[in-house]
Order: sequence, then C-alpha cells, then structure tokens
Amino acid sequence: MSSMTKSNYSSTKTALLLLVFLLIVAEQSQAQSSSNSAESPSHSRNEANSLTWCVESLYHVDHGVQGAASCATSSCHGGPKAGVSSSEAPRGSEYPLWLEKDPHAQSWKTISSEASVKILSKLGILKNGKIANVSGFQNCLACHNTDRNITETQLSPQIAEGVGCESCHGPSQHWYGSHYQGIASKTNAIQNLGLTDSGPLLPRAKICVTCHVGGKDRDMNHDIIAAGHPALYFDMAVYHEAYPKHWRDKDQKQPNFRAQLWLAGKIASADAELELLEARALKSLPISVWPELSNYQCNSCHVSLNGLLQPAGELNRDFLIRGRAPIRNWNFAGMDSLSISSDLEESDLRDTLDKLRKMLQSPNPDGKLVAATSQQLRLLWSETWTENGKPKLPDWSRQSQSALSIELLRDTKRSNSWESAAGAYTTIWATHPVSSSGKFEAAMSTMREGLLYPKDLMIPNFPRQKNAKSPPTLEEWNASLHQVSESLENHGHR
Repeated sequence: MSSMTKSNYSSTKTALLLLVFLLIVAEQSQAQSSSNSAESPSHSRNEANSLTWCVESLYHVDHGVQGAASCATSSCHGGPKAGVSSSEAPRGSEYPLWLEKDPHAQSWKTISSEASVKILSKLGILKNGKIANVSGFQNCLACHNTDRNITETQLSPQIAEGVGCESCHGPSQHWYGSHYQGIASKTNAIQNLGLTDSGPLLPRAKICVTCHVGGKDRDMNHDIIAAGHPALYFDMAVYHEAYPKHWRDKDQKQPNFRAQLWLAGKIASADAELELLEARALKSLPISVWPELSNYQCNSCHVSLNGLLQPAGELNRDFLIRGRAPIRNWNFAGMDSLSISSDLEESDLRDTLDKLRKMLQSPNPDGKLVAATSQQLRLLWSETWTENGKPKLPDWSRQSQSALSIELLRDTKRSNSWESAAGAYTTIWATHPVSSSGKFEAAMSTMREGLLYPKDLMIPNFPRQKNAKSPPTLEEWNASLHQVSESLENHGHR
C-alpha cells in the first residue's frame, strides 16, 4: 500500500470513527433529553400498587398461612372420601379435588425434582445440598409453593405443599376463622382481611398471571430460562378450559364465555408485564438484571424460526450494530389486539405503549425512565378497565373475537413469527367452534401441530422442521390458515 493510499485510508477511517462517535453522542443526548422532558406519572407509586384488582393480599408474606390441610376437614372443604373427586363433585370437595386432580398440588414435587435441582444449581441457588441464595429460592417458592418461609435447615419451606388454597385466595391468617360466616360476599371485609375475590373474571385472571407472567415480588427471567426453566406463555381461556375446577361458573355455558376469559387474560397479562417490567428496571427484585433479555424475542439471538441458523451474510447488519432486538410481545398482545377493535388506537395509552417500546429498543434503556413509563402505562391501562374503583370487563362477544381472529390471521400469513402464529391460534380457540364440518377442527389441529415445540427443546422449529410428531409442511400450514380464515369469515359472525 502506497503512502498516499495509507494516508487516504487513515483519513477515511478517522472520519468514519468520528461519525460513529457523533452518532452515539447524538443518540445518547436525545435519550437524555427525552428522559428530562418526559412527563412524570400523574399518580404516586402507592396508588399504582393499590390498583391490583383485589389481589393485593397475594403479595403479603407478612400475613401467616395455615396450609391447605387446614381446609381439609369433612365439614369444610374435605368433601367426599379420597378417590371420588371430580370436576363435577359437589361443593365441599375442594380439597380432595385439588390434591388428586390439580397440577398445582404437584408444584412442590416439581421444584424438588432432579431437573429442578439442576436448574437451582446452575443458578447458584443450591450448593452442596443447601440453599446458598435464600432470596433466589424464595423467588422460586413464590410460584411453586404456598409458603416462602425457609426452615432452619434451609432445604424446604415450613409448609411444603405446592400451590395451595392460599396461593390464590390469599394468606388466611386474618380470615381463616371467619370466612365461612358470609364475609366472602362483603368487599370491605375481603380487602381488610386479605381474602381475594376470585369470582369476577378480571381479578381471577390477575390471580393467575401473578405467577404465570410475574409481578413486583416474583420473576422468571432470562437467567432462569437459560438454566432450563420453560419460558412462560400464558393464555387464560386455554388454561381455564383444561383446569380441573373446584368451583362452578354460572355463565360457563354461555356462547361468549371463552371470549370473555380470553379478554380478561389479555388485560391482566399486560398489567402483570408492566408491573414486572417496573420492578426489573428498578432492580427492586433480588434477582433483577437490567436490561433484562427475556423482554425481547428469544429468536432474535438464538435461532431463526425455520429451525436453521441464519448465515451471517444474511443477517441485518444494522440490527447487529445497533442491537435493536424485537420486543417480546406475548403479554402486550392484548393492548395491540384491543386497539384494532376499539377506540384505543389514538389514545394516550397507545402513545405511551409506543414510547415504552422505543425506550426498550434503545441501545442502553434507561431503567428509571422505563420504570416511570411502565407505571404510567399501567395506570392508564387499569383505568381503562375500572369503573367506580372496581375492575370491569367491557362487552366482548364471540363475534368480536372472531373479527379479531381474522385480523391476526392476516398478520400470521405475512409473518414467520411463532409468537404471532401462536397468539392467533389461541385467539381463534377462544371462539366456540364455528363449523359443523370437520374442516375447521382439522385445520386448527394442523396449526397446533405446527406450533408444538420439538421434543426436549424450548425453541419451536416452526412450522415445518422434523420433530417428534412430523409437523406440517409449509404448504399444509398455509392451507390450514386459509381454511381457518374461510370458516371464520363464513360462520364467525353468526
């Protein structure tokens, strides 16, 4: 290389480096300016924490728990003798039904299993057979056991029972001796004593997402996923259908019930995601890391969704340089979906959500600003579904659900995203069957097979790679989308 060429090369290199430096400074300056000029949330943190839709007691570790066995007497919830419980068992049989049929009763066995011990060891929570990180273990217990108090041996909680009655109904210290006297129907007594009201669908969904999404005192983050814990993809309607119920819903046979469940789940999931995001951004949880990788789509870093590693030459170079990974949208999907079918599209809520997404996709998200915006958005979201201080679902019919399903299917046809396709599938599922023929059911089955994870993997080979059940080909997948769309358009609005 000649001296002149070297000189030109050096000058060009210097100019490029200077340009990159100036761009970084400008972007950071703009981010700081946005941070300084951002409007402060109009509500206090205490007010934000109070908008938990009647489930605040679930967070009270200072309230004592009695354990599920305390509910097991035959005159209370012990019901028929063991072996006869079923989802149609008479009232009073809640305890044997939970013990024999409910997967929540097995969650202590799950966390004590060999696979879970490996996860705990990888995370440094368990060392040499003892709990080395108590707060990390308590974070796990928050969703795997009723009681988080560790025994002196630091090997198990004082009450090791899995997810028992009080995990959903609230610690019973203040209502155990009186809840059968009619206080369950009195709102003030419920709030004062810490008994959660699981009757209305929105508070019920909030109870579920407290663990199946996360919250201000519990997190299932990227480190835990990387150690071996499956990622969380909760859908209220699907879970509710499969759950062995120890209660009776008087409206469960109504044609709009599934759609209402779906809606409640999406609203509560978005609320829980925002609550968790605020805690992560402020690092208020003992296991918090910021930025948190589980806020972004897994396949952004790991593998493309056709199951093949993407050749480096085909990667978006700007994506690599600037680090703009797509946001994991599963729990925010309800906000987007309801914007399609309501007047939320041009609202402050929509603008705040867009602002939050841009913050999360910045090179170095400002934790305090993300937390403040998450809190602001959460309050706007809560107010949207609250009337006179109480949670209230809007009118949402099977027809509304069907129209939304058609919109989501159109997006799925244009996308290679597992998350988008799975979201469309669960949205469609929340309508009642719309075809008397078997074509609709067969097409839904094809969709489901295409969305299944391969055996022993937590990343989907979607929708056409070999796995344990020979998933559909691309042609079969597209044909199933067409058939489902046609069925919805022909029958979904009846």
